[in-house]
Amino acid sequence: MAKKSFSAGMTKTGVLNNMGGEKLKEMQAKAEYNFQYIPKEKIISNPKNEKYTQDGIDALMESILINGLRHNLSVIYDADNDTYRLVSGERRYHAICKMSDKEYNTLFPTGIPCKVEKSNLTEIDEEIMLISANHDVRETSMEVKRWEVSRLKELYEAKKLKGEIKNINAEIAKQLNISERQARKYTTAEKLIPELSELLNANGIDLNQADKFGRLDEDAQKSILEILKKNGNIDNAEFQSIKKLSEERAQEAKKYKHQLEEAANQIKEQEQTVKHLEQRILQLEKNPVASKTKEDLEEEIRFITEAKNRAERERAKLETNIEKIKQQQKEKEMRKTQISDAELKRINSIAKTEQALSLLESNFDVLKNNKSVIKTDYDLKVRVEILKSRIDDLLSNL
Repeated sequence: MAKKSFSAGMTKTGVLNNMGGEKLKEMQAKAEYNFQYIPKEKIISNPKNEKYTQDGIDALMESILINGLRHNLSVIYDADNDTYRLVSGERRYHAICKMSDKEYNTLFPTGIPCKVEKSNLTEIDEEIMLISANHDVRETSMEVKRWEVSRLKELYEAKKLKGEIKNINAEIAKQLNISERQARKYTTAEKLIPELSELLNANGIDLNQADKFGRLDEDAQKSILEILKKNGNIDNAEFQSIKKLSEERAQEAKKYKHQLEEAANQIKEQEQTVKHLEQRILQLEKNPVASKTKEDLEEEIRFITEAKNRAERERAKLETNIEKIKQQQKEKEMRKTQISDAELKRINSIAKTEQALSLLESNFDVLKNNKSVIKTDYDLKVRVEILKSRIDDLLSNL
């Protein structure tokens, strides 16, 4: 029997097709770190590479013609389209495509040397690989380095939500071949105000300074910017002074937040109390307890009603306090000045006194103008107790 010979890409039935060809394509797609020579027509650009500049293509083409291709392209095989999508090597690919047919065929007679990455990657993993690969072969600007860290942080946050990783900064550091500490500095730099961020991109400040400045609030950063504009630099004493003021503002903001949270929690408790008392009143009205007389029930309803009214008044007072605290904070931010603890205490005291006085006057007017509601000694006692409570509130704030 005569021997049969098969050339590359052929089977005993001819070209790769049907099950045989599809099976081989699947095997190629799953292969990891598979080295191949691929015709330039089979390679397509990757839109995610647009972030990286594509300048100097002519000079790169001349370099490749003289020195050869020093770094292989990195691609991912797309079995659906039978093409290879670039991961890294976008500039090298465009430089090769600018060659004449003669130059290309002489230098790459069997195709462009490529490392074929495994193609069952997720979109997130592919982009991580793309950023890492470009970082390894390019001398990028500070702006691009910052973008790389920022984008990797977003991608790894998505992976962390899925439970695939634990330490985001550690993963970023691994991909960009930097320390975790340096990765954290890049992340902190994203908190800079726009003017300082532009200075960092233009090498007007370094990453260590950006890390320190990014930890401060906006007012502090604006102060730093003014000093940099005036003197061209900022000494440690100036920085420490600004930092101290920033920390004091942060503590005050934290205190305001705590006050607001406490007042909000008290309002929630009062609302629950009011709701419970209203339900109790409805129950007594709809289902009187047989062992109690009508007078007993009426007295209990009056007592609960007064308790409910007190709870509602307390809720109103707390809501007023929250608004006053918010207004104080707003006025302070507009003035860009600090309110001392003593001043804040005095303002709160005045607010509480005004509230207590208002409630006292309101209850006194009810008692004076609605004498018809005082039908029994119990009614009078309740009203007097309410007035006494309001007077105590007023005296406690003086």
